[in-house]
Amino acid sequence: MSDVTPLASELRLAVHRLTRRLRQQTSTDGLTLTQTSALAVIWREGPLSAGDLAAREQVRPPSITRVLAALESLGLVAREDNPRDGRQVVVRITPKGRQQMDNYVRERELWLTEQLSDFEPAEQEVLRKAAALLDRLAAR
Repeated sequence: MSDVTPLASELRLAVHRLTRRLRQQTSTDGLTLTQTSALAVIWREGPLSAGDLAAREQVRPPSITRVLAALESLGLVAREDNPRDGRQVVVRITPKGRQQMDNYVRERELWLTEQLSDFEPAEQEVLRKAAALLDRLAAR
């Protein structure tokens, strides 16, 4: 088996740089990265309990409680009774939160589309394959 340590280092740096560039392309409207990330999870996955969101975000429940309080005060999420368990509350994204996430993603994808259009078709195909591999890596 070959030593993949250099590849791991290159990949980590490349992903970090791309993530940083993508963050620079959009306004977070004053949200922290943690708040933006939590809002994105609710946007993608639908209503979640605070505990489920904390687990997905890999933070402690008190931390996610503060994040949700901030998002709720901005009108981006709302709490509602859990239809499966009336003792529990779930958090759902509001129309305002959905609009903010739609804009956030659209701005990032527009920038990335513009950058990718400068690549040759063969390079775009390599990136298409790499995206599938990165998705598989992230799912582990």
